[in-house]
Amino acid sequence: MKKLSLITALLSSFICFNANAYQAESTIAYEYIDMDGGKTNGAAISGKYYFNPVQTRSAPLAEAAFLDKASSIGGGYSYSKLKDDEDFGDLQFNILGIETEIFIPDSQFYISGALHRTNVKATINGLGSASKNGNGYEFEVGFLPINGLLLAVGVADLSESLNPVKVAKYGFITNLNNAAIVSGEDDDTAVSLRAKYVTQLGGYYTNFEAQSYFGDETIYRLAADLYLDPTLSVGVSIADSTADDSDSIFSIRAQKFFTPQVAVGVGYTTIDGADSFGINGTFRF
Repeated sequence: MKKLSLITALLSSFICFNANAYQAESTIAYEYIDMDGGKTNGAAISGKYYFNPVQTRSAPLAEAAFLDKASSIGGGYSYSKLKDDEDFGDLQFNILGIETEIFIPDSQFYISGALHRTNVKATINGLGSASKNGNGYEFEVGFLPINGLLLAVGVADLSESLNPVKVAKYGFITNLNNAAIVSGEDDDTAVSLRAKYVTQLGGYYTNFEAQSYFGDETIYRLAADLYLDPTLSVGVSIADSTADDSDSIFSIRAQKFFTPQVAVGVGYTTIDGADSFGINGTFRF
């Protein structure tokens, strides 16, 4: 009888442990931007497939894949439409891309890459439309000296295209501003440096991120998230550059997992002359 009870307990623990594992993730995001002289409505969808099931354990659900060193392949699509208040015309962005992250097994090394394509269509009411396609890429190599810390260096061409996965994550206005500044008039290829550190401070999990691009100008972004519990986080970020008259981009965000498979996030971003409001949903399978 005792053996049966022990087997039942172990089986129950095993089932509960794996019940929250997932192997695919999708994010759907909407963003509204109120800017001087116009407005923007945008939507984005991204998805990832993990080569092995991701275990959520007792760490923050939002950081499960990173802490589990889960390799993945995925992609995304983003659409944004900028329209002026005088109804003179509009500017539409259709962005498509793929990306992959590989944590090399039995090592502390990491590589990632992305390819994306952007179609920009400009319409002047009464005169017609014209469109242009552009391609871009990103590539990184990284090292994880300790658990939860990633240091990476890479190259990126953001001169003619944006990464739709990052648009879904950080918003259209942030990505567009950064790409325009770092590419400059000469369409420079940028060198990137990135760090991410998930750790515990004072009994709470925290996430710290830093990223810089070195191109025509240097841009940087600093961000931090506090996990009040494994399901709830609040965070802030600031981005700026070395460009003359550059304006800081300030953002706040929050995310709540209502179940281990479903989360809702909200965010607010402000830059001189524009305010962005966003909402997103994450679904895991």
